Amino acid sequence: MARRDYWHAELRASEVIAKKNISVLPIDPFAIAAGEKIHCEKINSVSSAISGCLLKSGDQFGIFYSDLFPNDGFRRFTVAHELGHYFLDGHYEYIFANGSVRHESDSGFISEDRYEREADTFAAALLMPETLFKTAARITPGLRAAETLAAQCGTSLTATAIRYAVLSDDPIAVICSKDNRVQFAFMSDLFKQRRDLTWPKKNSGIPEGTATHRFNRDPKNILQSKRVNSSSPMDAWFDCGGTEYVNEEVVGLGPSYGLTLTILVAELPRDPDHEEESEEDDFENMLPSDRWRQPRDD
Repeated sequence: MARRDYWHAELRASEVIAKKNISVLPIDPFAIAAGEKIHCEKINSVSSAISGCLLKSGDQFGIFYSDLFPNDGFRRFTVAHELGHYFLDGHYEYIFANGSVRHESDSGFISEDRYEREADTFAAALLMPETLFKTAARITPGLRAAETLAAQCGTSLTATAIRYAVLSDDPIAVICSKDNRVQFAFMSDLFKQRRDLTWPKKNSGIPEGTATHRFNRDPKNILQSKRVNSSSPMDAWFDCGGTEYVNEEVVGLGPSYGLTLTILVAELPRDPDHEEESEEDDFENMLPSDRWRQPRDD
């Protein structure tokens, strides 16, 4: 398995889960906050760029989360993200530097700040802990599996699909796109074992001839959360040559996000001699609920 960046954030989430004696899904971040005497409150957000914030007054903390996002899974992730800032070592000093008492977080996993990516990693690991998640994931891979896991974990489809790809033992790729440009892409370890595959890079074009490319040409597909199930040559997506095909499931994420989610599933042989992907490649494709895990510069 490839090395995971920000493993310490995942470890801290595991410690919190163990301390709270949590052993079943879904995991309630609001209950965890209440157990720490952290008040959570929905607020009227004036900007779609702000999903939530952590406040500090003396030794007291509070979490605000935006009402602009109708997805309950997104709100739960926002609260879990702010809990990451609360639980992770060094975050106090960083986010409350220079006497600040309020820290705002970006929505959509777009921040390049490493502390924000650590908090995202913590949130994903808190709401979708590896052992419980992988136990629940023993179902036929694909979009339905991601939707089933999202329902079990109380998380958004996008965050769940990302976690699904990261932890899956199946050959899975998850790609988010807008205007037929890749916003982020994640591949499971088994997919990465294919040395001849070229990753779909951030900001690269969605390949013509794929179901996703056709889907994205009609904005109504995204706005109305339509979906298609098709197949495409693996060579179109990964520039690998050969005649293999991947099952391609595509779903529009609705007007609040304006994005398309694609899940690719393939039958691939294992490569026992696979070496880890480079840190540069992992960062290049850093994805949405994952701004995960690049080691912090001290």
